[in-house]
Amino acid sequence: MTKPRASSRSASVSRALAAKAIAAIIVFGVVASVFLSRDNRPDFSDFKVYWVAGGKAAEHRTVYDVQGHYQFKYSPFVASLWALPVAVLPGSKFHWAWLHYAGSAVGWYAVWFALARWFYPRRAFALWLALVLVFCVGLRDELKLGQANLWPFALVLPAWFVPARNRNERGFDALGFVVGLAWGLAVQWKLYALVLAPVWLLRRRLHVGTGAIAVTALTLGPVLGLAHGWQFALEENTRWLRSLTASSEQLLISQYNVSALGIFGKWTAATGGPLPSAAFAFWGLLAIAWCGGLWWAEREASRVTYPAAERGSRPASQPALLFWSASWAWAGVVVLNPLVWPYWLLLLAPLFAAYVSEALAGGGRADLRFWLVCALFAAMNWAQNYPVVHYGGSLLAVLLLLADAWARAHARDAQQLARLAQMRVVSPRSALDGERGALPQAPV
Repeated sequence: MTKPRASSRSASVSRALAAKAIAAIIVFGVVASVFLSRDNRPDFSDFKVYWVAGGKAAEHRTVYDVQGHYQFKYSPFVASLWALPVAVLPGSKFHWAWLHYAGSAVGWYAVWFALARWFYPRRAFALWLALVLVFCVGLRDELKLGQANLWPFALVLPAWFVPARNRNERGFDALGFVVGLAWGLAVQWKLYALVLAPVWLLRRRLHVGTGAIAVTALTLGPVLGLAHGWQFALEENTRWLRSLTASSEQLLISQYNVSALGIFGKWTAATGGPLPSAAFAFWGLLAIAWCGGLWWAEREASRVTYPAAERGSRPASQPALLFWSASWAWAGVVVLNPLVWPYWLLLLAPLFAAYVSEALAGGGRADLRFWLVCALFAAMNWAQNYPVVHYGGSLLAVLLLLADAWARAHARDAQQLARLAQMRVVSPRSALDGERGALPQAPV
């Protein structure tokens, strides 16, 4: 067989590069039209909350004395961090707002590209463009408000990379402790980061909790006490904890709250009564289903590591389901949190990337169900400022994405186990029951 000529290969590469360039121009043209919309210019309304809190912290005043929607509900240590650009570093609020805008935009795009490279290396650029297009409205609203969801997300990224600890391993878990330090800071910034607690428990990384407790005690105790005085530190921590439970039912049934509880609340608000018990029962069923899916994913990730010949487009150094389980766990922020604003849908980018790579793994073609789920999910992301989302559209799209993602991961894992069992003349049931001699050991 004759080898293809160098000129043919060069032409093929040139066509591929041209196709990527055209796709990028189209996608970022659409993104530019979304970002430059006259009615959606940056107002930095949430950034102003951080800035005011930083100014109060610099003057040793409480940051928890604001009434209404724009309250500072992060830890006193986070307020002290915002005091640095307000009172210590050069630059005005205007300059820092736009610097935060640019840094957050670059950060989100960089994280999405890294996830695309890890999930689907052969088509990473196409997957990245899909993420940019699907989540551009959410990112625009995140940036125009001056929100800071990127920073806690960056702090919890180890959940996608740190595997379960070996059952036989004893002693101090240094890696888990370091991960816990970052996780503890993320929880102080956004309390929803607590949703990853079951992940670390299932991965037997108990020292993650130790690290989180250590960094919390250090930053809210000695650091805050030395900066503001011990009496003020104690009172401010007390006010912070009190503010976490101060959300009213009116905020829960706000038009823009797209959580499960919020949607049920809006449906029943016309009656003038409190949230019905059925709403909390439905929320509890969602929590049980979410925990069940997470337990299954973590169980399979700790049992099976696909050999290189079986991975296809999957990461080369991690169990296949490790990334899927972390993405599933992080989706709990949007599904289970009592307050979920529409632009929080961009937190589902890891799950969407895992879903797309799952459907197209091994060069396979996507089926009609895949396209319908993607179309609905993308439409709800684009329509997140309309009533169709506020009254249940986004929740329906997210639940369908979660259900189909779980079904595809489960089916692919079963196929891989069956193929490995056939190669080693071991029944799939025996393989699933843990006869590790028939399957390669998971890395520790």
